Order: sequence, then structure tokens, then C-alpha cells
Amino acid sequence: MNRIARAFVKTGLPWVGLALIILVTGCTAPLTAPTAIPHTATPSGTAVPMPTITPIPGIQATLTALPKQPPLPPSEAQRYQELRAAVERCNAYNENRKTGILAQIGYVLQPATMPSDFLLLYGDEWRGRLIYGSAYLSALEWKLAGRDRSSCLYPIGVSFNALLRDLHQNTFPEFE
Repeated sequence: MNRIARAFVKTGLPWVGLALIILVTGCTAPLTAPTAIPHTATPSGTAVPMPTITPIPGIQATLTALPKQPPLPPSEAQRYQELRAAVERCNAYNENRKTGILAQIGYVLQPATMPSDFLLLYGDEWRGRLIYGSAYLSALEWKLAGRDRSSCLYPIGVSFNALLRDLHQNTFPEFE
């Protein structure tokens, strides 16, 4: 195991991150004689180098910058805070889903608190993907509740759709 992988194991960082680091460092490290895959020869007899995997462009810069991100400016945060308050008041949610939605909205409001795994999964569109996930959970909860438009879940879904449009993400037709 290389020193980067050992550092991940020592610090207890999630295995997803470890697997990604091993994949990226293992596939981009120079090949040595004992582990080298033989090059295939072309008809002319010249060797063809094997392709290597390179890290996702910009991911290192984003991972480095995210912990330093300030909270969302008050002018942008207001809609998220109003939505968060509506979710907190809505008793139609399953407690686990409600907790997950509140956490995801919290990450958008306070980007420095977001686990780096989300950034590895969603890339630069992490904000839109988090809101989409929260909207999905709301749509699922609304479906399980019988799609009652008088439920507190419906206006929350409509609010999520408005945010998704602003973030250039797909919306949920049931909340149109």
C-alpha cells in the first residue's frame, strides 16, 4: 500500500475516497518492470504505450477550496432558509428523510461543512445535485402520502422545483 493510501487508512477517511485515490495514483504512477503490462507490438514492430487514467480536471482545486468556502450570502441563502424552515415544520416526512433533507440544505448553506465524498460524487454541480436529492426525497414522501395537494409536502416540492430551475437541474413534473 502506498503512503497516500496508508494516510487515508490512518485518518479514517471513507473508503470511497481511498478507492478513488488508489485508482488515480495507481493508474497514473509510472510502470515499473515487475508490474508493467507488456506493450503490444504493431505490425511495424514498434511498441504502443498503454493508456493511463488522469485525475478529473479541477477536482483537486475544488477539494482544496471547499473547506475555505464562506457561508452562502444572505441574499442567496434566504430561499434555502425558508425551505429549510418549511421542511422542519412539515410532519408528513419520515424522520430519516427529513434529517437527510435538512442536512443537504445545511451543506448548501454552509459549504465548508460538506463531506468531500459528495464533491467526489457530484463534482462542480454539487449544489444542484444535493437539492435534486432533497427534492427526490420529498417527491417520494409525497407519493407515499397519496399525492395530496393539501399536504405540506406539495408546496415544499414546488419550492424545490424553483431552486432546481435556478440551478439548471431537472425538475419533478409532479410539482409543476
